[in-house]
Amino acid sequence: MPGYVRVNPQQIPSGETALLLFVHKGQLCAGVLKHRCDGRMERLVPEDPSPNDLILGICRLMADMPDSGNLFVVLEPLAYWPEQFPLLQEFVPI
Repeated sequence: MPGYVRVNPQQIPSGETALLLFVHKGQLCAGVLKHRCDGRMERLVPEDPSPNDLILGICRLMADMPDSGNLFVVLEPLAYWPEQFPLLQEFVPI
């Protein structure tokens, strides 16, 4: 079963993608942060962010993950991990 791991953008491995949580108009919303192989970070958020994107965003990212993988999570300022969600682990470098 995959885990949820909080990372800073710089900790996302090259070529990997993270769930991006941010606050828009006072509501928690989701997008994606990609660490491209050329070193650039690509922030992908809906044109009109909505809290409804949160669960859908997690499901989309998890669908592309191996069963034993971890879902990286980046929290922007004011964003939070809902307490109803599974435990959010802290990143431990190898």
